[in-house]
Amino acid sequence: MKLSETLKYLAKGINPETGEVLESRSITNTPEVIRVLYEISDELSVLEATKEKVKLTPEQKRSKNLSEGKPAQSHFPWTDDEKDGLAADFKVGVSIEGMALEHERSPLAIAIQLEKLELIDEERVAEFRDIR
Repeated sequence: MKLSETLKYLAKGINPETGEVLESRSITNTPEVIRVLYEISDELSVLEATKEKVKLTPEQKRSKNLSEGKPAQSHFPWTDDEKDGLAADFKVGVSIEGMALEHERSPLAIAIQLEKLELIDEERVAEFRDIR
């Protein structure tokens, strides 16, 4: 349940978790609190709707990833060229960590992609799952 919906339940005098009517002496049953709960709920509804509609550009996604301590390309789709490059790098002995730096992805993402390309097995991928 969204926070705005929770506040509306409280403003109506209903416990949002149980659906039970709140006691008449509850602080949420005072006119001032009811008014504030509705106002905050309305403001949050606008913010929640705006937040859902915002779509980041690829460059904004990269910046966000970096600011969160993730590799720049984290959660980006793999292109065929990237997959071909991974296979070529793997065949000449580039380490998974080296490929991760080159492709701006995590070592786990590289390992998973190499497994999909049938170049390594699940046991090798599991080594990188344990590192996180």
